[in-house]
Amino acid sequence: MALSGGILFDDIFEVVRQDPDGKKFDKVSRYQCKSDLFECDMTLDVNIDVYPLQLNSKYQVALASTLYLDGTPSSSKYDATFPGLSGKPSLMDKYEYVMYGKIFKYKDNSQSGQVRVEVYISFGGLLMQLVGDPKKLQDLEVDSSVYLLMRKV
Repeated sequence: MALSGGILFDDIFEVVRQDPDGKKFDKVSRYQCKSDLFECDMTLDVNIDVYPLQLNSKYQVALASTLYLDGTPSSSKYDATFPGLSGKPSLMDKYEYVMYGKIFKYKDNSQSGQVRVEVYISFGGLLMQLVGDPKKLQDLEVDSSVYLLMRKV
């Protein structure tokens, strides 16, 4: 069941590693993060020219199905009333960094007696892997579009 305002997932993550496999691209870093609340692991590619993350810092990370505060679904077509275009208040106002992407893979990752799933999301080539309890990630469905929203806490 989705949280209020179209939020599908919301947690606080601490950045624990940057570019664990070495630097691959000039303007992109891959970060490994651990969550506080839901005991999730996240690997996230970020354009460091736009929003560089800092090691050992904490960030609130939310995944939402829409940017409208009241949870109104986003249109799949151009919409002049879209919050970013119309100046209307939106979830973007509460965060520092926003990306739009699509969930492309959901797989079981049960190990050592723990039931865990992996969710993969592509944000135009920047990838995210979220690993955690299936009950906490149940609202994330393959082929659905999502917004990633982040802010430093």
